[in-house]
Amino acid sequence: MVIAGVDVGNATTEVVLYGEGTPLMAGTPLAAGRVLAAGRVPTRGSKGSADSLRAAAALVRRLERQAGCRAGEARIAPLRAVDTRVMTVPDAPADAGRLRVLAAGAPTPGGTGACVGPPLRVETASMIMGQNGRIAPPLTHDHGSGRRDGWVVVVPAGVRYDEAARRVGEMLAAGVPVGAVLVAGDEGVLVANRLPVRVPVIDQVDADFAAACALLAVEVRASTHPLTLVTDPVALAARFGVTDAEANPVCRSLADRSNAAVGLLPAAQPVVADGADPWLRTAAGDRYAIRDACALFAGWQPGTVRELDGAPVDDAFGVDLGSVADAATARRGSTTRGIVVAALHRHDDGDAHAARLAGLLGIPVTSPLTEPAAARLGALTTPGARDDALVIDLGAGTVDVIGPDGDVVAAGAGDLLTVAVAELLGIPRAAADWVKRGPCVRTDGGERFEAEDGSRGFLSTPAPAHSSGMLAVPGPGGWLPFSRRHAPSEWRILRRRVKHGVMQVNVARAVRALGASASQILIVGGPAEDEELLTILAGETPAGRGDLGSGLGHRYAVALGLALAG
Repeated sequence: MVIAGVDVGNATTEVVLYGEGTPLMAGTPLAAGRVLAAGRVPTRGSKGSADSLRAAAALVRRLERQAGCRAGEARIAPLRAVDTRVMTVPDAPADAGRLRVLAAGAPTPGGTGACVGPPLRVETASMIMGQNGRIAPPLTHDHGSGRRDGWVVVVPAGVRYDEAARRVGEMLAAGVPVGAVLVAGDEGVLVANRLPVRVPVIDQVDADFAAACALLAVEVRASTHPLTLVTDPVALAARFGVTDAEANPVCRSLADRSNAAVGLLPAAQPVVADGADPWLRTAAGDRYAIRDACALFAGWQPGTVRELDGAPVDDAFGVDLGSVADAATARRGSTTRGIVVAALHRHDDGDAHAARLAGLLGIPVTSPLTEPAAARLGALTTPGARDDALVIDLGAGTVDVIGPDGDVVAAGAGDLLTVAVAELLGIPRAAADWVKRGPCVRTDGGERFEAEDGSRGFLSTPAPAHSSGMLAVPGPGGWLPFSRRHAPSEWRILRRRVKHGVMQVNVARAVRALGASASQILIVGGPAEDEELLTILAGETPAGRGDLGSGLGHRYAVALGLALAG
């Protein structure tokens, strides 16, 4: 008889058709029969929904046609839908008294140099010049510094780059001392290229906030040169008329940037964050801000967190990307410094899924094993697997650690890693799903490359013309470019650090919670395909990637285990 093992997961649905008869390989754990077909599709809707079961039934029928057989029975584990929510908490702004960072590391600055001076709205300047044709130089005695470089012209949103350049050019022609330009839009380099003199221009700045400052410090350097004014607390304090201690936090935060704008407020104002920091509550009733909890997640057992921002959860796990970047000694400004959190909420829908699938397939459907038990049974078909092996099933939303006598489910796996990479690099999640998988290259002219180990060569297929100088990985349609900010070796260090923070730390807390010793570890599931993950997860206990006895590789552990269940 042919048996269909059906695994409806959070991200993919997998089916294995197993039939009695001559085994695929003599002496394997599949000695009673052989796998006739196996396949997977993306899960439709949520796990256990009507759409997901219809997609699973359609996959069974497709595999039956491919194998030329009909299943007489299907098996599905009792499904508990898992809602894995991933939230991003922006980096908390530091309170720096009267000083505020208005821009840091803008991607399209223009010009070079540094300037300290009061703001001057471009529309105000045009009005004054239209009335009397003259704008006086800024005062030189404010705030005790006794020195100003000129006006910092502020261009609000809605003013085109050519119009902004024309107005600033008219000011310069009339003898107005313009020392720098701040632009609300993203066309700083276009404005700078149209000015008759070379002054620093930074874009993507809050024009209203900049215009409300008493003084502005603007500095732009070539990408290979460090900033010298806004990173020097003694120099900046002297120019702004503040104390060195007040300037020091701002100057330290601008290290490794090539452009920045700092504003001095007329009076100290509290920093207002964009919304309240999310919070969580533990099973013991203790409440923590997410930012504070990030330092504690590694020591908490799965299930410690029971409430997230007022919603009940079964578990939560988070990663502070700023700490990841600091541990990898990444240049400040090259990555985000926010926080990503995954929350696990399981809904028990009873045993109705087997009955619904039976109605769709027209054959008996049973639930002989739970998902963790099925994953373990399927994983142990790996050649060389030991009976006391610890199985780690890595999914999209959860990490399942299964021993001979129990299992632990922890929130945070493949999806959390994807979101962390997307946030670190500022790229879409669809691209991050490919970028996270392994080594990259930096393309050079579309055909040459530099690898992460410094070696160089020629690409087998040309990269897109626009990707020259960018990091790239193999994608679904050829080379996928994703960053100009990092060197290949720098991204390698960051990538491995974030995998350690998301996967290794989470797996370790689940293994610790299970409390079972093992002589061997088998890793299965979709994320096990990652080329680097095995070495990151490996410890003193021998760890290997599952290679199911039928040649299915590391996937289909749950589906195969269900098909093999007695």
